[in-house]
Amino acid sequence: MGGVIDSARSHTGDPGPANHPKLAYPLVLLDPDNVALLANEPSTSGFDERITSTRAADIRIGVGDILSATVFEAQAGGLFIPAQPGTSQGNFVQLPPQQVNSDGIFTVPFGGAIHAVGMTPVQLERAIAGSISHRALEPQVIVTVQDRRSKDVNVTGDVNTSVRFGIDPGGVRLLGAIARSGGPRFPTYESMVTLQRDGHSDRALLADVLGDTRQNIELSPGDNVVITHEPRYFLALGAIGQSASITQLNRRFPFEDSHLSMEDAIARAGDLSDNLANPAAVFLFRFEHTAVLRQLGLAIAADAPPEMPVVYRADFSNASTLFLASKFPMRNNDIIYVSDAPLVDYQKFLSIILPFAQSGSNVRAFNP
Repeated sequence: MGGVIDSARSHTGDPGPANHPKLAYPLVLLDPDNVALLANEPSTSGFDERITSTRAADIRIGVGDILSATVFEAQAGGLFIPAQPGTSQGNFVQLPPQQVNSDGIFTVPFGGAIHAVGMTPVQLERAIAGSISHRALEPQVIVTVQDRRSKDVNVTGDVNTSVRFGIDPGGVRLLGAIARSGGPRFPTYESMVTLQRDGHSDRALLADVLGDTRQNIELSPGDNVVITHEPRYFLALGAIGQSASITQLNRRFPFEDSHLSMEDAIARAGDLSDNLANPAAVFLFRFEHTAVLRQLGLAIAADAPPEMPVVYRADFSNASTLFLASKFPMRNNDIIYVSDAPLVDYQKFLSIILPFAQSGSNVRAFNP
């Protein structure tokens, strides 16, 4: 190592000494109060409150919508219904479907151009009836939106079929929109939902949306919903049971569940090594929310960043820690480190010294 360091043309970076690192962090021991606070912390993988409080949109006619109108008259001999008997089947006429143009205009024969954008179908019905009332006989109108193209929502990404559809006046919720796409291609606990709205993005884990009705938000016109496959992982280092595996080691483990506890994570990593681990020195490293650290009773500066490094210590030599670890929630990119038992360093020392001691004994045996 000295050759590599000494041969470098320049040196930069200074993490500080091991006993006083520049990246300072607090140490939090797992106890009932701390674990209860962390277990009850709201999920950080859900939508913001400004998104969850969105109400169903007031859907009105917009540019691009395709409308059809049916005009009824009180009797024959009016504007649309001829006076000759047998030439019309009923007292109404169906106008051809028409798309609201870029100026927001819907044109009615003999009624002229009507600015339809921003109207409800009922309001447009009244406007059309008023525009032809001087020529038609007591006209009544029914307007139908055949294809709503102005209030569309897009669902794309890791779904079975990308879709685009218009929002009906009754509204549509997130899960209903995802259902139209055929659902996600990957498990819900590995599917992240990104909502793009008004130039902003917000994200939520699909498993959390399924588990919390507040996260099943009302969609608004113009929303883009993107589903991405984002598995969550944790790292397990040190004296874990997998160290004794004869297969290739992989210290990066997927959650493979919507929620994972520290106890589950240690078990997935192969448990503590019987011969190597110090059960009283199991540590979990993560960047924790500063607000949570204050709730844990730590003195944090007012100008501290939103997240700070923290180390949680679990003492598994205490039987109650097994119960606490089953409630401690894991997060994406957490690092579990299991320290070696004090005797392990002595064993490592012997493994280095014994070969030389044995060699010396052999030499003396051949040279009495």
